[in-house]
Amino acid sequence: MDLNSLIKSKKLHLKACKTIVTNMLGQKYEEINGEKKELPPGIPFVIDSKPDLEIACVMPGLFLSSQDPVVCKELLEKYEIRHILSIGIVAPVKFNDMKYYHCDLLDVPESNLLIAVNECIKIIHENRNENILVHCNAGVSRSPAIVISYLMALENIFYDDAYNKVKMIRNCIKPNEGFVKQLKTLQLPFVL
Repeated sequence: MDLNSLIKSKKLHLKACKTIVTNMLGQKYEEINGEKKELPPGIPFVIDSKPDLEIACVMPGLFLSSQDPVVCKELLEKYEIRHILSIGIVAPVKFNDMKYYHCDLLDVPESNLLIAVNECIKIIHENRNENILVHCNAGVSRSPAIVISYLMALENIFYDDAYNKVKMIRNCIKPNEGFVKQLKTLQLPFVL
Protein backbone atom coordinates (compact mmCIF):
# COMPACT_ATOMS: atom_id res chain seq x y z
CA MET A 1 0.00 0.00 0.00
CA ASP A 2 1.45 3.39 -0.95
CA LEU A 3 1.45 6.43 1.34
CA ASN A 4 -1.55 8.17 -0.29
CA SER A 5 -3.69 5.06 0.03
CA LEU A 6 -2.66 4.65 3.63
CA ILE A 7 -3.61 8.26 4.42
CA LYS A 8 -7.01 7.89 2.72
CA SER A 9 -7.64 4.67 4.61
CA LYS A 10 -6.73 6.27 7.96
CA LYS A 11 -8.93 9.34 7.27
CA LEU A 12 -11.97 7.08 6.89
CA HIS A 13 -11.48 5.88 10.45
CA LEU A 14 -10.95 9.28 12.06
CA LYS A 15 -13.45 10.34 14.66
CA ALA A 16 -15.45 13.45 13.72
CA CYS A 17 -14.51 16.51 15.71
CA LYS A 18 -15.74 20.04 16.06
CA THR A 19 -13.75 23.21 16.48
CA ILE A 20 -15.06 26.31 18.22
CA VAL A 21 -13.44 29.58 17.21
CA THR A 22 -13.88 32.86 19.12
CA ASN A 23 -12.69 36.01 17.38
CA MET A 24 -11.55 39.31 18.96
CA LEU A 25 -15.13 40.60 19.07
CA GLY A 26 -16.37 37.59 21.01
CA GLN A 27 -18.19 36.09 18.01
CA LYS A 28 -18.18 32.30 18.20
CA TYR A 29 -18.27 29.82 15.35
CA GLU A 30 -18.40 26.05 15.39
CA GLU A 31 -16.74 24.16 12.57
CA ILE A 32 -17.83 20.58 11.96
CA ASN A 33 -16.51 18.72 8.92
CA GLY A 34 -15.64 22.03 7.23
CA GLU A 35 -19.07 23.65 7.79
CA LYS A 36 -19.20 26.88 9.82
CA LYS A 37 -22.13 27.58 12.15
CA GLU A 38 -22.48 30.79 14.20
CA LEU A 39 -22.95 30.29 17.96
CA PRO A 40 -24.15 32.73 20.63
CA PRO A 41 -21.40 35.27 21.38
CA GLY A 42 -18.87 34.59 24.11
CA ILE A 43 -16.03 36.58 25.60
CA PRO A 44 -12.95 37.44 23.51
CA PHE A 45 -10.41 36.32 26.09
CA VAL A 46 -9.47 33.31 28.15
CA ILE A 47 -10.98 33.27 31.62
CA ASP A 48 -8.36 33.02 34.34
CA SER A 49 -9.81 30.29 36.56
CA LYS A 50 -7.15 30.01 39.26
CA PRO A 51 -5.94 32.99 41.28
CA ASP A 52 -2.43 34.32 40.75
CA LEU A 53 -1.76 36.37 43.87
CA GLU A 54 1.93 36.96 43.16
CA ILE A 55 3.00 40.59 43.25
CA ALA A 56 6.45 41.08 41.73
CA CYS A 57 8.57 44.03 42.82
CA VAL A 58 10.31 45.13 39.62
CA MET A 59 12.15 48.00 41.31
CA PRO A 60 11.49 50.20 44.33
CA GLY A 61 7.99 51.60 43.92
CA LEU A 62 7.04 49.54 40.83
CA PHE A 63 5.08 46.31 41.09
CA LEU A 64 3.65 43.92 38.49
CA SER A 65 0.86 41.34 38.75
CA SER A 66 -2.24 39.77 37.28
CA GLN A 67 -5.66 41.22 38.12
CA ASP A 68 -6.11 38.93 41.12
CA PRO A 69 -4.14 40.88 43.77
CA VAL A 70 -6.00 44.08 42.87
CA VAL A 71 -9.07 42.90 44.82
CA CYS A 72 -7.08 41.77 47.87
CA LYS A 73 -6.79 44.69 50.28
CA GLU A 74 -4.40 42.79 52.58
CA LEU A 75 -1.91 42.17 49.76
CA LEU A 76 -2.05 45.78 48.60
CA GLU A 77 -1.42 46.95 52.18
CA LYS A 78 1.45 44.46 52.60
CA TYR A 79 3.28 46.07 49.67
CA GLU A 80 2.09 49.58 50.64
CA ILE A 81 0.60 50.09 47.18
CA ARG A 82 -1.28 53.38 46.75
CA HIS A 83 -1.72 53.49 42.95
CA ILE A 84 -3.06 50.88 40.53
CA LEU A 85 -2.63 51.06 36.76
CA SER A 86 -4.97 48.66 34.95
CA ILE A 87 -4.00 47.77 31.39
CA GLY A 88 -6.89 46.70 29.16
CA ILE A 89 -9.32 45.94 31.98
CA VAL A 90 -11.03 47.97 34.67
CA ALA A 91 -10.29 47.09 38.29
CA PRO A 92 -13.37 45.12 39.43
CA VAL A 93 -13.14 46.41 43.01
CA LYS A 94 -11.93 49.84 44.03
CA PHE A 95 -10.78 50.80 47.52
CA ASN A 96 -11.22 54.38 48.75
CA ASP A 97 -7.58 54.89 49.72
CA MET A 98 -6.22 53.85 46.29
CA LYS A 99 -5.76 55.96 43.18
CA TYR A 100 -6.79 54.12 40.00
CA TYR A 101 -5.65 54.60 36.40
CA HIS A 102 -6.83 52.78 33.30
CA CYS A 103 -5.35 52.34 29.83
CA ASP A 104 -7.26 50.65 27.00
CA LEU A 105 -5.17 48.02 25.24
CA LEU A 106 -6.20 44.74 23.63
CA ASP A 107 -3.75 41.85 23.91
CA VAL A 108 -3.47 41.28 20.18
CA PRO A 109 -0.37 41.80 18.02
CA GLU A 110 -2.15 44.46 15.96
CA SER A 111 -2.75 46.78 18.95
CA ASN A 112 -0.77 50.00 18.95
CA LEU A 113 1.27 49.55 22.12
CA LEU A 114 3.22 52.76 21.61
CA ILE A 115 0.16 54.95 22.27
CA ALA A 116 -0.31 53.18 25.62
CA VAL A 117 3.43 53.35 26.40
CA ASN A 118 3.49 57.15 26.29
CA GLU A 119 0.53 57.45 28.66
CA CYS A 120 1.57 54.67 31.06
CA ILE A 121 5.23 55.64 31.43
CA LYS A 122 4.13 59.07 32.64
CA ILE A 123 1.65 57.58 35.15
CA ILE A 124 4.22 55.12 36.50
CA HIS A 125 6.97 57.72 36.81
CA GLU A 126 4.74 60.24 38.60
CA ASN A 127 3.52 57.67 41.15
CA ARG A 128 6.45 55.33 41.85
CA ASN A 129 7.29 57.25 45.02
CA GLU A 130 3.98 56.00 46.51
CA ASN A 131 4.16 52.46 45.06
CA ILE A 132 2.26 51.66 41.88
CA LEU A 133 1.00 48.24 40.79
CA VAL A 134 0.70 47.65 37.03
CA HIS A 135 -1.58 44.78 36.06
CA CYS A 136 -3.64 43.31 33.24
CA ASN A 137 -5.80 40.18 33.18
CA ALA A 138 -3.08 37.53 33.59
CA GLY A 139 0.04 39.69 34.08
CA VAL A 140 1.68 37.91 31.14
CA SER A 141 1.58 40.17 28.07
CA ARG A 142 0.13 43.68 28.37
CA SER A 143 1.31 44.82 31.80
CA PRO A 144 4.81 43.30 31.38
CA ALA A 145 5.11 45.10 28.02
CA ILE A 146 4.30 48.40 29.74
CA VAL A 147 6.75 47.72 32.60
CA ILE A 148 9.46 46.71 30.09
CA SER A 149 8.93 49.98 28.21
CA TYR A 150 9.27 51.89 31.48
CA LEU A 151 12.58 50.18 32.27
CA MET A 152 13.81 50.91 28.75
CA ALA A 153 13.05 54.61 29.21
CA LEU A 154 14.27 54.93 32.80
CA GLU A 155 17.50 52.98 32.42
CA ASN A 156 18.14 53.79 28.75
CA ILE A 157 18.39 50.10 27.87
CA PHE A 158 17.21 48.02 24.93
CA TYR A 159 14.29 45.61 24.88
CA ASP A 160 16.23 42.39 25.56
CA ASP A 161 17.88 43.76 28.69
CA ALA A 162 14.60 45.15 30.07
CA TYR A 163 12.75 41.93 29.20
CA ASN A 164 15.35 39.80 31.00
CA LYS A 165 15.13 41.96 34.14
CA VAL A 166 11.35 41.58 34.29
CA LYS A 167 11.48 37.86 33.37
CA MET A 168 13.83 37.19 36.30
CA ILE A 169 11.28 38.74 38.67
CA ARG A 170 8.07 37.37 37.10
CA ASN A 171 8.93 34.22 35.19
CA CYS A 172 5.55 33.79 33.45
CA ILE A 173 5.75 36.95 31.31
CA LYS A 174 5.40 36.63 27.54
CA PRO A 175 4.42 39.82 25.69
CA ASN A 176 2.72 39.02 22.39
CA GLU A 177 4.88 39.19 19.25
CA GLY A 178 3.33 42.47 18.09
CA PHE A 179 4.25 44.17 21.37
CA VAL A 180 7.79 42.75 21.23
CA LYS A 181 8.25 44.01 17.68
CA GLN A 182 7.02 47.48 18.62
CA LEU A 183 9.20 47.68 21.74
CA LYS A 184 12.26 46.64 19.76
CA THR A 185 11.71 49.56 17.37
CA LEU A 186 11.71 52.21 20.11
CA GLN A 187 14.52 54.67 19.64
CA LEU A 188 16.67 55.12 22.72
CA PRO A 189 16.94 57.18 24.68
CA PHE A 190 13.37 58.32 24.93
CA VAL A 191 12.70 60.75 27.72
CA LEU A 192 10.54 60.32 30.79
